[in-house]
Amino acid sequence: MGMKALQNGRLGSALSWCLKSKDSTFATYLSEKFLTEYTDRGDFSNLDIIDNLGPAMLLSNQLTFLGKYCEFHKMYADGDFKAAASLLLSLLTARLAPKSFWMVLLTDALPLLELDDVIFSSEQTYELMHILEEISLCDRLENVQAANDYKETEDNKSDSKNKAKLEVEKEKVELLKIGLARNLARAIVVEGNVQT
Repeated sequence: MGMKALQNGRLGSALSWCLKSKDSTFATYLSEKFLTEYTDRGDFSNLDIIDNLGPAMLLSNQLTFLGKYCEFHKMYADGDFKAAASLLLSLLTARLAPKSFWMVLLTDALPLLELDDVIFSSEQTYELMHILEEISLCDRLENVQAANDYKETEDNKSDSKNKAKLEVEKEKVELLKIGLARNLARAIVVEGNVQT
């Protein structure tokens, strides 16, 4: 029934059937579908089902991530920025999030880095910087590989779209570097004042 619901485009219903059948492979697949949908649309459909996963989220790592990521958004919306930041950082450092989603998580951290109050400590900021550097290194390696594999064809019309997408990603990285550097400086000052 879950596959039928998925084929009919009803992700929430498919997830409900998946949870009843306790199929971890299907749960992982559906979680990736939800994350892809979030990346494309900017929000989750069937949020009520995801919010109420409870212990069923432990069926797969991807489902756990999905449930916790929705929890992050709820905390952020409620103004509980410290808890939201802590959860976001734990999703990244525990490597629970798929690597393809790390940039989305770092982008979610950007408004928290720019708040008047220092939300991320210097240690947490260093962790975020390390993750950003890891993403940048992976991207550089992928770009080198892509350049080596590049072949001149007529089908490279999407090349301008890829360049535009790459520019947006570069801009995100630059904004994150600036936000992380500012936050680190403010965190060090605050932590220095507390120690003296």
